[in-house]
Amino acid sequence: MNLRPSPHAPFSYVPGIDPYSGGVVAAPGAEIVHVTLSEALPWRVGFERIEQITVADGAERTALCAVELRCPQPHSFDGFINFNQEYRTLLSDWGLLVGDDNPIARTNVAPLHHPPKETCLHAFSYVRPATVDRPASFVVAGAGDLMDQSDLQQSSIVAIGVDGPEAWRLRIEQVCQEMENRMSSMGVDWKDCSTVDIYCAKDWFSQAGATLVERVGLAVGAGLHWYVAHPPIEGLSFEMDVRRVSTEKTL
Repeated sequence: MNLRPSPHAPFSYVPGIDPYSGGVVAAPGAEIVHVTLSEALPWRVGFERIEQITVADGAERTALCAVELRCPQPHSFDGFINFNQEYRTLLSDWGLLVGDDNPIARTNVAPLHHPPKETCLHAFSYVRPATVDRPASFVVAGAGDLMDQSDLQQSSIVAIGVDGPEAWRLRIEQVCQEMENRMSSMGVDWKDCSTVDIYCAKDWFSQAGATLVERVGLAVGAGLHWYVAHPPIEGLSFEMDVRRVSTEKTL
């Protein structure tokens, strides 16, 4: 998971798969800004809003480095692949791809309650010059309970169809390991996180909450943000993403 610099904006990315990178980290002298939309928008319209917001802040739309989507329900594996083809085409049209690489991090989950009627843009992140010296800002893309994030098939799902504390411990350990691998590529770890997001539609905490608390260590001091939502693929149960940014906006 060696970092690669984006030629379009001042950040580097952890190589991932066709739909998304493993995460992004701002270059020295730059910072990542995280924006949550006050009202989610259909994802294509949401990209128009991204351009409006970045341009208003003096950045190009190519400053986009991470996207957070909300979908109506978990996709089948084939449905997930089909959506990703459309999504990647839009990124290509924006000139964001780097050869075959997709440098843009992404989280895409399905809310259990009040899901959208279509896939919507919930939030995004972009890079801009930093006005003061700050620790490096980063966004790690969402990762679900797959043994191999690039192996999009049922056989890769951790403890599929199994309940109980041990199954939940295995899921959490697998996802935490993926977060750690990606953060390690960026030269950061749990203590550097300002936000730890969990996406799960079941009561994971009573099953194996201690596993996560022990794993994240000091990061728990900033709180764990639990979204009652499914990961984006049928059969997955637990997903996480993390970040450290100094500027959080709601627009």
